[in-house]
Amino acid sequence: MTAFLAIVKLTCRSAVRSHIFRLLLILLLLSIFLLPFTLLGDGTPKGEVQIFLQYSLGFVGFILCLSSVWLACSEVSSDVETAQIHMIVVKPVHRAIVLLGKYTGVVLIHLALLLIASVAVYAFLSFRLASAEMSEEDRMMLDEQVLTARALYRPVRPDFNALAQQELDRRIASAKEHGQDIFQLTGDQGRQEAFLEIRKELIATYGLVSEGDTMLWQFEGLPKDLSDDDVVFLRYTIYVNRYYTQDQNSVRGNWLFAANYTRPDDAGGEMVVSDLIALPEEDILTAAQNEVGVPIRNSYFIFDGKAEVGFLNKDTKTSELNFEEGRGPFLLIRETGFFSNYCRAVLVMTIGILSVTLLASAVAACMSLPIAIFFSAAYMLTGGLANYMVTSIPDVVDFQAEYTGTFGYKFGDLMLNLIVPLQDFFVTGHLANGELIGFPFIGALFAKDFLLRMLPVFLLGAWIYTRRELALVSKRG
Repeated sequence: MTAFLAIVKLTCRSAVRSHIFRLLLILLLLSIFLLPFTLLGDGTPKGEVQIFLQYSLGFVGFILCLSSVWLACSEVSSDVETAQIHMIVVKPVHRAIVLLGKYTGVVLIHLALLLIASVAVYAFLSFRLASAEMSEEDRMMLDEQVLTARALYRPVRPDFNALAQQELDRRIASAKEHGQDIFQLTGDQGRQEAFLEIRKELIATYGLVSEGDTMLWQFEGLPKDLSDDDVVFLRYTIYVNRYYTQDQNSVRGNWLFAANYTRPDDAGGEMVVSDLIALPEEDILTAAQNEVGVPIRNSYFIFDGKAEVGFLNKDTKTSELNFEEGRGPFLLIRETGFFSNYCRAVLVMTIGILSVTLLASAVAACMSLPIAIFFSAAYMLTGGLANYMVTSIPDVVDFQAEYTGTFGYKFGDLMLNLIVPLQDFFVTGHLANGELIGFPFIGALFAKDFLLRMLPVFLLGAWIYTRRELALVSKRG
């Protein structure tokens, strides 16, 4: 134990003396005290706070992850390259203890920096909010939409398999009635091809609302104990036709909300009645995230943990409006305060530092310093690329890009099952949008990325490190 603590102490001392580490430390200080003054939001207090949270805290996490990779590679590889490992192995200290001690030293110094930086960012934000002059409306908007922690609820996704099967059966029955040739639809291969084509059509048209039409979304699993004083928010993004087209503009429409209540029936009991309450028609900016409070008492809007929301397209200038899946509408309901959510974001960044340091230590235990840094950087870059390939490609693409999109999506998904993307540990976007960072999410992230992916890599590196050939070191000594 004494040897382990000594290695940890020496690692921390060596880190402080590193010029690269000092440079990264300067960048860390600049990200806390200078970066907030160079960022411009949308001109509103809400936008400025969101930009500050997303980039200041995010840049802190990025610098610390980068620093931990560099320092772990340097501390582990340099012992072998400078022949200092020879001075250690002749003592009764197992090489696995050496590697674990260096890992612990790197982690401790970066967690201390993370604690200092996160406290500084929070204190700076509190100072800016206390000294800022803003209207009561802007302050209320900040408290309700940013400085909070709201659980995000997604609408129930249709069962496209069941819908495609129903449509296929309907087409076969219609073809039989009209005496058409249905040979292609009766064979197993023909039915499967037709089923997949219909399913693709249903997914492609899901979310499209033509002029004068209404689309409804069902929500389940909502809290049943909300009071009427709790505000439920609706977040959505509307596009004109496809989201990647350039013809985005302002459109007209109005939202519909189901009001559920009970009333006596003819048999002397009670029956549930559901009416759609329409908000006034309004101009809505497309390709932009919109967020409004639901103007209905929760006791009416949420019934037995369920709710229903609709949208009526009244725009006469466009052919159809599009609600891309994954971009809303969502319901957001407050669960805890901002400080608790801020601490959870820092906890996720802590898991990120623990994970990337595991990776860098394992790689450095097997390779030289330049190769270890290159491999670690390539690993994180590949994870980021795979994450981009999965999140940027929609479920349904046009026919020209269908093959490329499908291949890219599947390749990216395969890589994400093997590689941990660095983006997993940056949840400042959720924090800036007032979205709850739940403990189930944090636990799953720790189990999946740290325990199941990074820890086995570290154990393998430690095993190789204990058996690494030191003949070259002996010659140097």
